[in-house]
Amino acid sequence: MSNLVKRTIFGALYAALILAALLLGCSSLYLAVFGVLVFLANWEFSNLVSTHRIYPLRRITDAVAAVYLFWTTQCIATEGLGATIYLLPYAAFLLYSLVRSLYSERELMPGDLAKVIFGQIYTGGFLSIAHLLHSSQMSSGYSLLFLAFIAIWVNDSGAYLAGSQLGRHKLFPSLSPNKSWEGFVGGFIASVLVSYFLMEGSLLGLVYGAVISVAATWGDLFESMLKRKAGVKDSGKVIPGHGGILDRIDSLLFVLPFLAFVEWIIYVYQHLHLS
Repeated sequence: MSNLVKRTIFGALYAALILAALLLGCSSLYLAVFGVLVFLANWEFSNLVSTHRIYPLRRITDAVAAVYLFWTTQCIATEGLGATIYLLPYAAFLLYSLVRSLYSERELMPGDLAKVIFGQIYTGGFLSIAHLLHSSQMSSGYSLLFLAFIAIWVNDSGAYLAGSQLGRHKLFPSLSPNKSWEGFVGGFIASVLVSYFLMEGSLLGLVYGAVISVAATWGDLFESMLKRKAGVKDSGKVIPGHGGILDRIDSLLFVLPFLAFVEWIIYVYQHLHLS
């Protein structure tokens, strides 16, 4: 099987699974799919930054903790602030990690512990923002999370097409030599247009599209930095022809908090304006 065919088949399967989780309205499927994404992304992050070199089994407990953080935020989003009590087991895990560092791998501390905690925030924490955007409906009936996925995919495609045909000026050669300013502009225009279309001509769609394009580029560059320091091309091999899960959601992990910040600004403006 050629690499192109392999990329097409497994890329389509990945896209179908994500769209099913977003559009079928089944919360169990949504939590299962995104929980797996968090687990694998955290595992790959640990590999990239070389955490727990002596005790690799701890990577599993760290990844499980990231999934628990993700699922707990779903409970808080649906049940209200009273559900914050579910964060206590996660706090207990953090305390366990701190105490554990006193007795093992002390030569790797505090850097290794910082990587563990950051990795859980980067994967489980950032991806948990998906709960808020998934429940936020646009006038077209789709969620903002759906818009984020579509705009990111279109942004990547537009950047690739424009960059491969017109790319002359390097965007960030020290991290990603193949990215160009021409590619960035192509992706930016594509993201803005598709967001404007999905939001049925609302000017807010232009804002969302612009934010998604810029944040997606930063997210991709951040993961490129991690891979360059680790000396690897891909974060993993979970998706044949595409690399790892982190390679697929690196842009999303940056887009989600930026979109949430835009939503917060809109919320504050509306309440101040109404008052």
